[in-house]
Amino acid sequence: MASPRRPRAPTLGEELDALFMEFFRLKASYPDRKRGLLGLERRWLRRTASPARRLAVRRIIAKTLLTEAFGFDMPWEEFGRWFRRLQHLGFRDLGMRVHVACLYVQSLHLFPQRAQEAWDMLEDVERGVRRLPLERPLRHEHLESIAHARAVAQIPSPG
Repeated sequence: MASPRRPRAPTLGEELDALFMEFFRLKASYPDRKRGLLGLERRWLRRTASPARRLAVRRIIAKTLLTEAFGFDMPWEEFGRWFRRLQHLGFRDLGMRVHVACLYVQSLHLFPQRAQEAWDMLEDVERGVRRLPLERPLRHEHLESIAHARAVAQIPSPG
């Protein structure tokens, strides 16, 4: 007789998805989302021993909180906290850099004094994207994201 299989534990992505479903159901505010995401981060850091996986968890949560801060039009004190944390942790890949740079430029109406840094970052990341081979599908997607950020930015590039 075969022993019954233990159900596998959910992945971080699955737990994150479930948490967002709960946020949507409850129409959660930014502070509630932040609290929930930081709680999820704490739980995953407790059960993750590998330094590389711990870094990955921190990056995922910081990127998610930055995206939430953007969505809720948070001021620099909050948006910048997650932006600086991601800079400190390091960007996982070019896609994460594109995402962060686009959010930064699109948020400048809330902190226009940061325009030079944000536009410099967007231009730097665009140079990186343009170095990708033409046939790479992500190259086109990233360039579309950058073009969109430029089009909707309320604060023009100072340069």
